[in-house]
Amino acid sequence: MLNRKLAVVLILLPTSFNLIAKAQRQHPWDSAKTVSLQNDFSSPPDSNRFLSAESVNLTGESSSMEGYIRIVPAPKVIRQPPSQKPFRTVAFGIKANTLGVGAEFATPLAQRFNLRSGVNFLTFGDPFNVDGVSYDTHLHLKSSQTTLDWFPTGGSFHVSPGILYMRNTASALLSVSAGQSFSLGDQTYVNSVNDPVSGSMSYAYPHNLCPLLMLGFGNVLPRDSRHFSVPVEFGVAYTGPATINVGLAGTACNSQGCGNFANDRESQASLKQEVHTLNEDLKRIPVYPILSLGVAYHF
Repeated sequence: MLNRKLAVVLILLPTSFNLIAKAQRQHPWDSAKTVSLQNDFSSPPDSNRFLSAESVNLTGESSSMEGYIRIVPAPKVIRQPPSQKPFRTVAFGIKANTLGVGAEFATPLAQRFNLRSGVNFLTFGDPFNVDGVSYDTHLHLKSSQTTLDWFPTGGSFHVSPGILYMRNTASALLSVSAGQSFSLGDQTYVNSVNDPVSGSMSYAYPHNLCPLLMLGFGNVLPRDSRHFSVPVEFGVAYTGPATINVGLAGTACNSQGCGNFANDRESQASLKQEVHTLNEDLKRIPVYPILSLGVAYHF
């Protein structure tokens, strides 16, 4: 009986080896997995051995995908937004406005708030003639301002309350050609040839420190990666009405005779009436209009 069993085993053993060899030729990675599993069960657990089994498995799987190219997308670069802490980042800008030519610095205070401060200056002359009187004017614009820029919608539109320190003044030298007629108030005069009329004029604002309110578009500190911006603003500063002072000297004649402006009461009354009319007109404008266009760079 035992001899018969041995004979059957000897007959079936070569057949089993042939089937295993054929399976290995068709699926070599399965045999690697089988060998790995057999080793795992026949020996104590070892982390390195488990890793090697996975490596064999992965190697086998990759070999079955020969001829294919897998495109791996590049990792997405996340740009960090600029720092919103005060004075960690700044912007510098230049501008032209009705306060002169200016420069300013700005720094963020929060996501929707900037602190901005700048200076303006300009000096120029502009001669003109009114009612026969020549005015050689010189305008001196000097000011500084500090504003809090608020962006209510998070976009470029901003509301900017602030403080303006202004020392804008104007002065002029007055003159009348000898023998020429000119008018002051309701009176018409003829200038003297020997003692022609001349004088001076000043123009000033009653307050140097005044509140300011601006509206505009453009953020000098963009919250993205941009560096350049073109801010546009318009607004007013409450300066109070400006006043004009005029002083004249010299001799002029009218239908009632000749007199010196420095001593003649009638001439002085005509001059005061003219100045009063001008100052009454200026009382209608208690604010200083501001229009501004600039360019800024965010560091």
